[in-house]
Amino acid sequence: MPSMFESEKLLDASRHFKKIAEQVGMMFPYIEWDLKRAGIKVEPLDYLMISVYLVIITLVISVFIVGAPLIIAGGSASYIGILMPFILAAFIGLYCIILPKTKIERRARQIDNNLEYMLKDMRIQLASGVPLFNTMVNVSVGGYGECSVIADRIVKDVQSGKSITDVLDDAGMASPSEYLRRALWQIVNAIRSGTDITVALEAISKDIRVMKEEKIKLYSHELNLWSLIYLMFAIILPSLGVTLLLILSSFVGAAIGETILWGVLVVLIFFQFIFVSFIRSKRPQI
Repeated sequence: MPSMFESEKLLDASRHFKKIAEQVGMMFPYIEWDLKRAGIKVEPLDYLMISVYLVIITLVISVFIVGAPLIIAGGSASYIGILMPFILAAFIGLYCIILPKTKIERRARQIDNNLEYMLKDMRIQLASGVPLFNTMVNVSVGGYGECSVIADRIVKDVQSGKSITDVLDDAGMASPSEYLRRALWQIVNAIRSGTDITVALEAISKDIRVMKEEKIKLYSHELNLWSLIYLMFAIILPSLGVTLLLILSSFVGAAIGETILWGVLVVLIFFQFIFVSFIRSKRPQI
């Protein structure tokens, strides 16, 4: 699915902020490589122009929709009405800044999930005498997710007349995955030096396997700690807390209402939902 930063309408609307974008671009010298590794097919200046446009539009719209009604209401709400548009605009600006980094990390995980199997497939094909280009063609249709997408791009670049070593070198530079970058550069070095490519691929496959095993071990250790935290805050603390409230209410002479108990239940359900989502996000994708 294409990013909203690839929209021609947004790009045309943001042309007026080119000067501001050029000044902002001086603060982010690596934005070009971040966009390439994130897979966002937009020129750096265009990305910054659209980002500035979104920030300004958010500021203007929020002033009329959020700020003005709160300021008119008066009192303490007026201070919120003054600050809220700037907070929303800052949030959009922060989103535009971290979006490439977030997509790079997501693409790196997707690549690493299938990279070991792709390298094994390549090693078997190369050991069987299949040429490297034909191997890349087979990998591009092999169903290896993001790895197949990158392989397909490599095949198309080679078919357009570029040298396969130059294409692999450029793909390694633009790769969000460190292991894929190493694999492609090892292939390039093997081609240029005339050594066996399968040896390099086997070494990288072992490194990836060790990395996955380390992630599983680390996750198991973290899971023990999070299990204790869950036991404390989801079971022990609510039960003891309600019991303590009942005991204290008998001394004070004020009964605990049903509303408090329902409130504790709602907070407990919300906590468990957030906790389970957090644990799921920490689980290694291998």
